[in-house]
Amino acid sequence: MLLQGINYWAVLVTGILSLVLGFLWMAVIWKQPYQKRMYGGMDLSKEASSSGKIQSFVIYILVSFITSIAFAACLELWRAGGKAFGYDGNSLSSAFWFTMLLTAGFTLPFTVGKKVWQFKSWLVVAVDTSYEIVRFTMLLLIFWFWK
Repeated sequence: MLLQGINYWAVLVTGILSLVLGFLWMAVIWKQPYQKRMYGGMDLSKEASSSGKIQSFVIYILVSFITSIAFAACLELWRAGGKAFGYDGNSLSSAFWFTMLLTAGFTLPFTVGKKVWQFKSWLVVAVDTSYEIVRFTMLLLIFWFWK
């Protein structure tokens, strides 16, 4: 079964590290330009309720774990496919380009959609897309080296 080969300790770690990376990326490194362009004229002084913050955190960590599980499954399929389709499934550099293909295919529709449908700035798209590139590279490295 596909999900039996997944390292669930790595899923737990990558799920939590995705939150940490997201906080650092959006609220520390890119805080000023990102928040200004992402939230525009919204009054950010109004704090969300504690229950709202907890709900957001729980939802995002669940999504992070699902993303980690899905990526781990895709990586295992890619590795196994090397034997069937004649490429080196044990090559980290090839796995990196596979990861970039997955990242582009699954994140660009959402990040570019912020510009196209929500009329956010290209800076928001660039920050969100670069976060996903760094996050998926982190997932690859953790799943690749944590046996």
